Amino acid sequence: MLETPMSNMFDTDKLIFGIGQVSKITGVSSRQLRYWEQQNYISAIQQKKGASRQYSMHTLIKIANIQRFLRKGFTLAVAVEKAVKVARESPIIRDFVKSQLNEVRFESDDRAVIDFGFTDDSKKQHVLGIIDHGKTSFKIEDES
Repeated sequence: MLETPMSNMFDTDKLIFGIGQVSKITGVSSRQLRYWEQQNYISAIQQKKGASRQYSMHTLIKIANIQRFLRKGFTLAVAVEKAVKVARESPIIRDFVKSQLNEVRFESDDRAVIDFGFTDDSKKQHVLGIIDHGKTSFKIEDES
């Protein structure tokens, strides 16, 4: 399996962003963020009364996804549903890729090959992901 030393360097659950930072990062106004909170679409970290709102990394990503779906033309309610779905799927996809990823080879500036490991326990074929000039595909390659 591919070593990913950066993935364990720090705990992203401890990253906290102020409302102004979240607004700047995502392009969602502070007013919108407060409205989304009132509608229970997002939640700020509990603070002392009068303290400015702060958000976790998880919530920041949810906000960014809601905004992405809004820009694609979805209503706010549908954008929130889609963002919740992404949040549920992402850890599963991340864990799968982490467990399967063997190697990334850069063959040129425009081409990379990702080795996802063997197709089965016979260890006769590899599943490769190809990224070539921005286009992606899969290939099954016999073990040499």
